[in-house]
Amino acid sequence: MHAWIKGAWPIAVFFLGQASTYFTSFINEKRQIARDSKARQAERAKAVIDRRETFELDHLVRLNEALQDFARCAMKVHLADLNSSEHTGHYAGTLLPDGLSEEFMQLGRTVRMLGNLVLDDDLRAQVDEARTALHRPSMMHRGEASEARRALNQATDLLTAAQEAVARRIREIYANAEA
Repeated sequence: MHAWIKGAWPIAVFFLGQASTYFTSFINEKRQIARDSKARQAERAKAVIDRRETFELDHLVRLNEALQDFARCAMKVHLADLNSSEHTGHYAGTLLPDGLSEEFMQLGRTVRMLGNLVLDDDLRAQVDEARTALHRPSMMHRGEASEARRALNQATDLLTAAQEAVARRIREIYANAEA
């Protein structure tokens, strides 16, 4: 072998070793970056889901309470209209007692506002149907009391179904959080 090959061989091996070490480090670093990126993406996805569930849970709890308040007020309106029908012969033939109409309208707006924020389309439609049904008896001006009772009973059934659906969704959110 030539003398220059004998002198260059250790240097070449040294540089090949350095290149191999650099290449291995480069590959390992790329893999670590990819793992870190996937971990950050998973954390972001979990954070988005957590924020969504927190938002949904907060609004569903508030909606459930607002539905209950609205139903109580609808019953007060119905009883006031029934009372007036005993004197006038017509359901909803007179003005409601002071503040009751405003309370009823405000609670209806609150239910509508919270209902519009429900993420599930079917649940939103069910809540809206119950809200609309609770308004129906109060709109039966100079109608028959028996028809108003029937309308309120239907509204109560729709309200019960809507509240059960809201409660079911709240339980689902908690069950997913625990899983």
